[in-house]
Amino acid sequence: MVLVIAASLSLLFIGRAAYRYFAEGLPELSTVESYQAQAPGVTRIYADDGTMLAEFAREHRSYARLEDIPEPLIAAFLSAEDRRFFTHAGLDYRGLARAMRANIRSGTVVQGGSTITQQVAKSFLADQDRTLERKFREAILALEMEAKLGKGPILEIYLNKIFLGHGAYGVRAAASRYFDKSLDELTLAESAMIAGLAQAPSRWSPVANPDLALRRRAVVLADMVEAGAITQEEATAANAEPLELVELRDPFRWRAPFYAEHARRLVASELGEEALLTDGLRIETAVSLPVQRLAEAQVDEGTRRLDKRQGWRGAEAHLSTEAERAALRERMTAEYAGRPFGDPSRWILAQVTEVHRHYARVEAGIRSARLPFRQAIWAAPYDRRSGLNGETIKELDEALEVGDVIWVRPLLDREGERRFDADSGDLLVELGQVPAVEGALYSFDHHSAYVEAMAAGRDYDRSQYNRTTQACRSPGSVFKAFYYALALDQGWHMDDILEAKPWVPEPGEEWNPRNIDKTLDGQVLLRTALIKSLNTPSIRLFLAVGIRETITFARRLGFTTELIADKGLSLGASCVRTDELSAAFGVFARGGSLQRPVYLRRVVDQRGALRVDNRDPRDAGVDLAGRIDRMAARVLDAPDQLLDHRTNFLISRLLREVVTSGTGARASSIGAPAAGKSGTSSGRYYRDGRLDDLTTDAWFVGYTSRHVTTAWVGFDDRSERSLGDEEASYTTATPMWTRFMAARVDGLEHARIPGETPEGVGKKLVDATKGGDPRAGMPAATIYFRWDLRDREELPPEL
Repeated sequence: MVLVIAASLSLLFIGRAAYRYFAEGLPELSTVESYQAQAPGVTRIYADDGTMLAEFAREHRSYARLEDIPEPLIAAFLSAEDRRFFTHAGLDYRGLARAMRANIRSGTVVQGGSTITQQVAKSFLADQDRTLERKFREAILALEMEAKLGKGPILEIYLNKIFLGHGAYGVRAAASRYFDKSLDELTLAESAMIAGLAQAPSRWSPVANPDLALRRRAVVLADMVEAGAITQEEATAANAEPLELVELRDPFRWRAPFYAEHARRLVASELGEEALLTDGLRIETAVSLPVQRLAEAQVDEGTRRLDKRQGWRGAEAHLSTEAERAALRERMTAEYAGRPFGDPSRWILAQVTEVHRHYARVEAGIRSARLPFRQAIWAAPYDRRSGLNGETIKELDEALEVGDVIWVRPLLDREGERRFDADSGDLLVELGQVPAVEGALYSFDHHSAYVEAMAAGRDYDRSQYNRTTQACRSPGSVFKAFYYALALDQGWHMDDILEAKPWVPEPGEEWNPRNIDKTLDGQVLLRTALIKSLNTPSIRLFLAVGIRETITFARRLGFTTELIADKGLSLGASCVRTDELSAAFGVFARGGSLQRPVYLRRVVDQRGALRVDNRDPRDAGVDLAGRIDRMAARVLDAPDQLLDHRTNFLISRLLREVVTSGTGARASSIGAPAAGKSGTSSGRYYRDGRLDDLTTDAWFVGYTSRHVTTAWVGFDDRSERSLGDEEASYTTATPMWTRFMAARVDGLEHARIPGETPEGVGKKLVDATKGGDPRAGMPAATIYFRWDLRDREELPPEL
């Protein structure tokens, strides 16, 4: 008897010691209980109207309360995974005994037997190796969970934490991923399929292995019948239901990918990559999708127009045999679903079936169309060694032959309707190609600083390089606006005389700038030099103002890129970024104060905590309390006044005249007062062992009383080809800016540019060519000038 008692006490002691050993380091149950709050969330990025742009997460998860999960779905999991869940205390001893025998024989874990409670316990353990020690720890935690939490919370955690394939964690995420349904919309068959993924989501994936997924679904339905959850008739009907999955289309690629990726980078930089992937952030951006689509359309249109002038780079492919052509015809029929020309704005691939002097016939699957010669006359051979644009062909067979695979699009009339040949009735199409040249449009509201559009390239799928925030490009004559503003701030006047004679290089200097209109002699007013973008007088003004002073001034306006302190800076030789260039012009638009562009309006985490708030007090999404908070924040963090109001008025006046009577005249047609500056940059590049002069960048930066917009055109590889010997901003970037802004300002009220004349600014009429009093028969110009109180006695009587 004594030996029995002693043995019992010894076993009890050993058991307690073992329990303490295996229980050491187990997670606190408060961790399990607070799982909903601590569970990694899905970060989503939204446009200004609430449209989702992208999702980012380490685990794609959407939490569902147990009462919101339908009974058939719960029954499917219980029948397949743990039929005795509501009767055991956390461990299924019959299943566990069976598994233990197999595991002891092998010395490792080779068989399961885990209950749902054990699976939840396992998910909270840091050690996930298949060892006997981990299995003991899992069992202890499972027992504690059953005793302290109860069945309902355990089941809720399980149904939300389990991985169900394709990035989906939990049943709500799986319902969305596979069927695009809410939980209460799931059919019995769909519930069984989701439950069947629990054991092996990759093996039973309905996306990768639909046949295996159907077989697994049938097993789960049979388990439900055996468990008494459904009848055999219900299982038979569910088995007959076809598997209909939704296409997992990520909105990131087709809504505003450049903008969404930039927002992601900003949040990761400000809050950390871990917060982005786990904190379930709601990132509300400033992008306006209608404006974004407009910008993207104009970048596409503008680059295609220039690309056509540069010439035809040939067919995408050539099919020489009838077998190849038949195979492509079959693929096209499947791809275009019998309606290849249904979307008149869409470029599609078609194969050439006939070529004549003045027309060709093309087909896309089962549909054919006619390509008139006039719609392909531009298809002269592309020559990267030449800067000669606008060459044409005389006959269509110079460019095309039967078997070519080419890009075409329906030809439209003025009402936007598709055109048909009057004789044959054939649909008419135009020839196109994927442009080699790139472009960008960037636009923000300079009152709220909200960046409404960022078309940072032609096609995100082809290149993820953001040409508005990452690219550093030479701004050309756009940069003149800044040192002219500095000159006016230093006391120069619009009617000061600048020398426009040829530039005389210093000994050893190869730099030989000329004026855009090739005039080199004489003198011009400071006003004329800017609005006509004359180079030689501008360089002399730049040197008089001061190179270092100009760089300091540019830094005040927000430029962070390297600005090289030499004469080339006067013509924009140093590179700048589009976002910073736009923000600097925003200073002029705002009356002299700098407001950094805003991409992130607000960021809130899954617990409702405000992490970032850049909202304008007038934002429609801000409630009354928030509006007061934001107004207070604006007062405490008011933007610095960088320019004297008088200086800002004067430079804005000159930039307005650039549009009304200078190099930016094409921008005057948008339907609202605008100011801005054009710029064309060129450089010398080695290509194939030879040094060539190439036009590399074309710009127009302009603003209205509401928006600042920048348009840029160029090759990513500056040495690819010249934009064109006769190309400049007024043939490329300015028309693109104008088409965008004409649509953007439509229906909006706009104030004049510049605004009210500030105190301390006077005006007078002068001779537009020589300065001084107007002369009979000669052009006159109204110029504005600064004056101080001490100058009042010197003013003309009318002022």
